[in-house]
Amino acid sequence: MKHLHKRLIELLYLTILLSPFFPPVVLLVIAIVTITFYRTHWRLKAWPESFFLLLILISCISWLVEPSWFNGIPIVVIVALCFGLYYLLAVWFRNALDFHWTDVQRLYLSFWIGGLYLVFICLIQQVDWPWLINSPIGALMQFYKEYRFQTESVRSFGTTGNSNLTAALLICLALISIYAASVLKLKWQKIAGYVMFFLFCYSIWLTGSRGAWAGLVVGLVVQVWMTGARRWTVGIFLSLVALVTFFPELIPRQETIISTIRERLEVWLTAFEIFKEHWLLGVLPLHFSQIFEQKADFSVIHAHNIFLGIASEFGIFGLLAFLALLFVTIQRARRWRKTANLKEEKRLAGMLLSQTVALMGHGMYDYPILSPQIGVLFFLSMIVIHTQYERRCLTRPEWSEPKRVSDEMNDKLESKVAAIVK
Repeated sequence: MKHLHKRLIELLYLTILLSPFFPPVVLLVIAIVTITFYRTHWRLKAWPESFFLLLILISCISWLVEPSWFNGIPIVVIVALCFGLYYLLAVWFRNALDFHWTDVQRLYLSFWIGGLYLVFICLIQQVDWPWLINSPIGALMQFYKEYRFQTESVRSFGTTGNSNLTAALLICLALISIYAASVLKLKWQKIAGYVMFFLFCYSIWLTGSRGAWAGLVVGLVVQVWMTGARRWTVGIFLSLVALVTFFPELIPRQETIISTIRERLEVWLTAFEIFKEHWLLGVLPLHFSQIFEQKADFSVIHAHNIFLGIASEFGIFGLLAFLALLFVTIQRARRWRKTANLKEEKRLAGMLLSQTVALMGHGMYDYPILSPQIGVLFFLSMIVIHTQYERRCLTRPEWSEPKRVSDEMNDKLESKVAAIVK
């Protein structure tokens, strides 16, 4: 049974790379498995489960106060189903997967290698070769193009249907590259790690996303900081700031940056106005876009800022809950890193936290965690951090204890005695 659970989590990570339609299907399968086999293991006060339950409660109360519908479906049903699936994912991960940290490492390295598929898609979307149209690759490109939800442009939109969302996914893969280069043993593996990092960065460039670079810089700073290399952290940060300052042509799509800033400011101001009018419980996702369209002369799906989005959609209580989740996650990741014995495990904690913080950095300019692929990856990083923290720092399993010198001496003595007896 444990083997099947491992295959299921591997499938979930694989679907994150393929399409926004597949992760919800796998989450639904996991939910059914959890309800069937682990219905007595549900916890109400654990992190991050309590966050998901609180948002479900807020959504229900908010909808009762101001009912809203999307294509004839009560919006609260969609929101509650979404966070219910995240809750059951956390319960399943905690109880069905008894993961050693090396299992987590293996899972993310497999996901990292699979990320080359996303790079391939981004590169192919930049070419216009006639022979591709009638090939299987052409059919695949047509599938992704059909479900793209952004205006026609030269920007690669990957497998998510949107350039900014694909860039958010590439940020996480780039951060895993740095982790892989620092922990893999062989020289060619380390070189491959850095090569893949630049491949993912080039793919981010092809998406034309500006906010993604801010997220990547923040993620790199956090990852290096978590290794204990404080001077390197400051040096990398100042170098990147100086690079953009002296070479502003590196900023993607400079010709539209002023108009984009103006549009974002209008979106943020309108979102803040919605928050002021519904500050207690928010208006819920999907209903936000309906109210926004009534206030502005254009429409948007979300607030283009993760904090404004959560505040306007779930009110002050939802925002405080999200801030508490971030604070506890950062605190537990640091505690896990300090308690870990090996460099590889310490840096694994840093890599997972850097993904969370990087998506938050990207979220200052966008709201990527609303999408299935980025949302699942974002909350999975948090779930792994919390479960590994509990197993490492609270229960202290056998594999987490450093082997004592006296134990090593006893082992050597026993082996010598056995040899003499023989």
